[in-house]
Amino acid sequence: MENYPLVSILSTFKDEKNMLEIVMKSVLMQDYPNIEHIITDANSSDGSSDVYDEYSKKYSEKNIKSIWKSEPDRCIADGANKAAYMMSGEYFLFLTNPFVSANSLSTLLNSLVESNHDAVCGGVIFQREGMAVRRWRGNKWHWRFGWMAANETLCIRTGLFKKYGPFNEKYRSSFDYDFQVQLFKDKEVNIKVLKTPIIIFYAGGTSNAGISGNMNAIKEDYSILKAHKIKFAWFTILCKCIAAFFAYLFAPRKPVEKWVH
Repeated sequence: MENYPLVSILSTFKDEKNMLEIVMKSVLMQDYPNIEHIITDANSSDGSSDVYDEYSKKYSEKNIKSIWKSEPDRCIADGANKAAYMMSGEYFLFLTNPFVSANSLSTLLNSLVESNHDAVCGGVIFQREGMAVRRWRGNKWHWRFGWMAANETLCIRTGLFKKYGPFNEKYRSSFDYDFQVQLFKDKEVNIKVLKTPIIIFYAGGTSNAGISGNMNAIKEDYSILKAHKIKFAWFTILCKCIAAFFAYLFAPRKPVEKWVH
């Protein structure tokens, strides 16, 4: 592919220097040649800035543009919005977990450019302590039946953020779902789904941190569907819960390395 449009990777962290390093190392290894990585840090005090300083130098050696902004955030969506307002890429991707392989990003961008779609997403491997606990292949079905793209694999034309953004700070864990519902309701938006694993997701985030985290996410998802006047919102939520249950039930339960390779 001769055309390499700029892709903006947006990340937001707070006191997660280990994950910050994992993600920056993952971006550094990508073979896609036109990247900017914008990181908002909610005024961390765990040495995250030292990690950024170390890897930003490595980024420069590989011609990866990096931007760092550290100040208190009201919530995750606030941090994500701050990053989005600074992006200059033709496409963008929200990332707080590492890529599966060195060609993950090029797989997404090549597919977008060649097919001229508005967005593309892929599969995810959920891991805990090195073991796969869930897998999401990226098979597309209708969002009304509970389907949603794995957010950190969703690479989108920047103009769509301008149309449906900013991310709604009202939602603690489901601001990405709110954005996706608006995106998929738009019949003019063309999205391509790849079955290729793109991201290794570290289980334990805001929306899946135990029973309370899951219950909060379900409540927010229902509130989002009602806010967008989706009929029979309870049915969509039920389908989402059933899909997640079976995804965990039939997870490969083997080391992530074996599943990836």
